[in-house]
Amino acid sequence: MKSAFSPLASKYEPGQQYFPLHVTKLASGMDLCLGLHVVTGHKEGPTLGIITTVHGDETIGLIAVRELLHSLDVKSLAGRVAVIPAANPLAVAVFNRQTPEQHGKTDLHEAFPGSPKGNLTQRMACVIASNLLDHVDAFIDMHTGGLGGRLQWRADLDPTARPEVYEVSLRLCRAFNAPFVHLDNVAGTASRYCSGRGIPAVKPEIGGVYLGGPAEETYIADACTGLRSIMAELNMIQLPVQPAKKQLLFGVKSRFEVNPSVGGFLRSHFDQPSDLGRRIEKGTKLGEIIDIHKLEVVEELKASVTGYLFFSRYSGVVDAGTKAFALAEEATSQWL
Repeated sequence: MKSAFSPLASKYEPGQQYFPLHVTKLASGMDLCLGLHVVTGHKEGPTLGIITTVHGDETIGLIAVRELLHSLDVKSLAGRVAVIPAANPLAVAVFNRQTPEQHGKTDLHEAFPGSPKGNLTQRMACVIASNLLDHVDAFIDMHTGGLGGRLQWRADLDPTARPEVYEVSLRLCRAFNAPFVHLDNVAGTASRYCSGRGIPAVKPEIGGVYLGGPAEETYIADACTGLRSIMAELNMIQLPVQPAKKQLLFGVKSRFEVNPSVGGFLRSHFDQPSDLGRRIEKGTKLGEIIDIHKLEVVEELKASVTGYLFFSRYSGVVDAGTKAFALAEEATSQWL
């Protein structure tokens, strides 16, 4: 049911508006609010919803949507774009994946549709659902590699969506133009909430954080280009026709992670953005773990299957189970 109080429940004159969405009052006495940007075009068209920083340590999407909003021409825009750039401002403030609070589930990515009477994470999810997700015709949930230096570049969609929703979601994933399209387990996410309501949804994963200079700027530009390409696919803006990129489609059963079983310093052998998408033979050494006390190599991380590298990690300190590398198995994936 659509909230009568959502700014998106009303139509506005062409242009850009900003709305603070009240969540609750914190123990500090400060109001917890989420900022909603709405850009309305002169022409009729769909409403595209976008959120970023569901995980507070994944910030490239925030800058990418800023670039997107600044690039829009309301005279030629069909429909409207509605963006919540800081979906979890409490997590962003401490550069952490999850909400810093005392109890309950604290990963906003698993909290949808939330509850108006739940913990802070559930309340934020509820405000996002009632003020944004319940009013859109298509949805994008932007993610990136977060704390610890993980690199990503793919677009995820919900494999459980109804066929007609799945097909549109797949088209939008392809339009984002990442080298990988992943049929991911999105239970509890904003994407699953939308697809369950018949709304096509895309969850891009692109880049990382604190990459510095050219790499960061390239990922921001690629993210903004991908967002505009999705808008063109929805006929919200006009872009020159781009040649279809060769993309690998894979599901969770084709996903093989290679993570350390002990803590230490990870020396990564695949730490460049250009390494994403590389074909890796089974047995290839991806990295090694060095004991930070004895200064000895205590574990070698090797590819468990032949496939294509779809996330990797920079060198740095890791603990047992830290996500380090992942391959889409060649034998069980398909090229689009």
